[in-house]
Amino acid sequence: MASHNVEQPVLIAFCGLPGSGKTALAKQTEQLTGAVRINTDEWVADLAIDFFNDEFRERLQVRLYLLGVRLLQVGQSIIFEDGLWTRNERDAHRQVAHDLGAAIHLHYMDVPLDELWRRLEVRNSLAARGVVPISRDLLEVSRLRFEPPDEAELSLFDRYFVHTP
Repeated sequence: MASHNVEQPVLIAFCGLPGSGKTALAKQTEQLTGAVRINTDEWVADLAIDFFNDEFRERLQVRLYLLGVRLLQVGQSIIFEDGLWTRNERDAHRQVAHDLGAAIHLHYMDVPLDELWRRLEVRNSLAARGVVPISRDLLEVSRLRFEPPDEAELSLFDRYFVHTP
């Protein structure tokens, strides 16, 4: 039997609220690693769907994640930057990656609320394609739904990085 030196694929996941820098860092990571970047917001924009059509967004996010799982199965590393706001989401992604024999690296974007809002005000004013406009109220609602990972959870990942401003 021939020996294959195949590198272990990696699921590179991003965890953070809007404006925390997930996409900017994911794009850099894509360039450095050659991993395939999956970004639901960009797909929604390309398909000209309302960013706040939650039913469509959730269905698209599932389909894109399944594509990512298939890429991991064939040995391709992926970057999944959809925020992973809850512990349950992060646990599920970590389990899937490990079940597939892939490593999982988590980038946690730990940015204070006032800094997030400052960044979002700038981003909103640019109105760039593929960028979801986020109001202060929506940021507040998002913050209440967000479950930041603690040290015990972070230690469950193969590698983790905490990014602060």
